[in-house]
Amino acid sequence: MWLVLFLMRVVEVLFFIGLAGSAVVVVISFIEDCQEIFGKD
Repeated sequence: MWLVLFLMRVVEVLFFIGLAGSAVVVVISFIEDCQEIFGKD
């Protein structure tokens, strides 16, 4: 039973790491898109 709980915690941590990574990618893409839209004269 302790092994199942440990694996659940590992999967939970990996999920939140992936979520944070995805959020970073979205923010970077948003910034680049804004630069492309507003940067051109």
